[in-house]
Amino acid sequence: MKRAVIMCRVSSDEQAKGYSLDVQFEQLTKYCHRNNIEVVKHYKEDYSAKNFNRPEFNKFLDYAKKHKNELDYLFITTWDRFSRNMTDANLMLRKLRTFGIEVQAIEQPIDFSIPESKAMLAIYLVFPEIDNDRRSLKIRGGIRGSLKAGRWCRQAPFGYENTRDVDNKPIIIPSDKAKYVKKIYQEILKGKSQSEIRQDLRRVGMNISRNNISLILKNPMYMGKIVVPAYEEEPKVLVEGKHEGIISKELFYQVQNVLGNRRKISSKPAYNSKREELPLRGLLYCSKCSSKLTGSPSRSQTGKQYFYYHCNNCKEERISAKKVDLTIEAILNDFRFVKGAETIYEMMIQKLLLGNEQEIVLKRKKLEEALKTTTQRLENLQDLLVDGKINPDSFSEAHNRYNLNREEILDKIKELKTTNSQYKIWLKKGIHLLKNLKEHYKNSSVNEKQKLISSIFPENLFFEEKKCRTTRINEVLRLILQIDNDLGNKKRGQLSEKLKLSSRVESERIELSSKQVTKEFSTRLVYS
Repeated sequence: MKRAVIMCRVSSDEQAKGYSLDVQFEQLTKYCHRNNIEVVKHYKEDYSAKNFNRPEFNKFLDYAKKHKNELDYLFITTWDRFSRNMTDANLMLRKLRTFGIEVQAIEQPIDFSIPESKAMLAIYLVFPEIDNDRRSLKIRGGIRGSLKAGRWCRQAPFGYENTRDVDNKPIIIPSDKAKYVKKIYQEILKGKSQSEIRQDLRRVGMNISRNNISLILKNPMYMGKIVVPAYEEEPKVLVEGKHEGIISKELFYQVQNVLGNRRKISSKPAYNSKREELPLRGLLYCSKCSSKLTGSPSRSQTGKQYFYYHCNNCKEERISAKKVDLTIEAILNDFRFVKGAETIYEMMIQKLLLGNEQEIVLKRKKLEEALKTTTQRLENLQDLLVDGKINPDSFSEAHNRYNLNREEILDKIKELKTTNSQYKIWLKKGIHLLKNLKEHYKNSSVNEKQKLISSIFPENLFFEEKKCRTTRINEVLRLILQIDNDLGNKKRGQLSEKLKLSSRVESERIELSSKQVTKEFSTRLVYS
């Protein structure tokens, strides 16, 4: 008899919406009973699945290690109960296989013996992650809106404390430590060093680190302003805060002059000069110090101009832009659909974008019946007017109502047809892009090239020894490229002779979320 562990999970907000651990437990136990599988352990957790740093899951891992190769399955109801982070999920699945455990979602079963099923697993895992990202965007949008309105809704900086105003909106007010902030600025203006000021404060029992005192001296919040960071095409700006400043604007700017570090709010992005010859400027990293590479032209003795990527930090990296571009083109040329992948990809996208085809046909049929009924009513209305059975005012009112209803139905029918047509355009364009990545890259503008490379290579991209090196490529693209078993003869994880998926950048061990900030990646390819 097969042996299994079952796991039920809800997050706090899901529990508030009526999700039940008991319902999941009942579904999982019944499934195991029907399939003659022994349940040796069960876990219930009320925790977010954004990572695997979850108390109950850690207990399960300890149990699995102690009983290696004694368990056959870990059952969950759906894949979002397992994880809402695609990268972590794939690493954990690999880890559990070493214990002899296969993870299965009873409502979304996957046959892992079929290579193509990995693509469907990617779909199941990526949508919960997208949902999490969407929630995160909403939260960030709310915080950004508060900042633009001049309200600081995060933890108050040194010298302030969090509270709420008469309208119950978040605001910060000077605390009993505000006097130390004022003293720091005044002492700097008198010519004292930061080290001397720290010593003076330490004597009165106020211990401030060297980094914090530097941050205090550069923070416009102390003069009553709030910094709204740059976001997408919006530049970084200073706005008038709703809070009271601890120091005057004059004192703040005088101190900046003394420090030689006056803050200038600029609308220019970090890489505002984009050149066709340097499409990867800002995307490549130095293999010596991991700083971003910039780029510039250089003239030879004959006067011919050549372009190079180089590091302004360590000054040790200088690479021919032409050489890098040819390497990127060679890598993209190696990224091709393998046997059967095009059909599978098309089926997945069709299922995701269009949903159930029968449902669409039924919806269209209902709309056509409603259109027929409304058209008949309009005709009957005209007959009633001709026969004198309805007065002109009533006819006009009813005619307008039915006519408006008819237009709405026609719009919905047109929308269904347009959706189907648009889907085919997107699908055709997307498949064409995946089949011709190299040509698409060569014929694109600098902006399009950067979008494409950023979506394919979500991690830091390095160039060394005539090859590009990164941790991994776009997860969905990787799964599509690895569907064919022929790849089994290639070096593990390598998809191109010019691309090195190196563990030097990042190991594949499971870590706490705080150590995984570099692991976020895009699961979609950008094309225009």
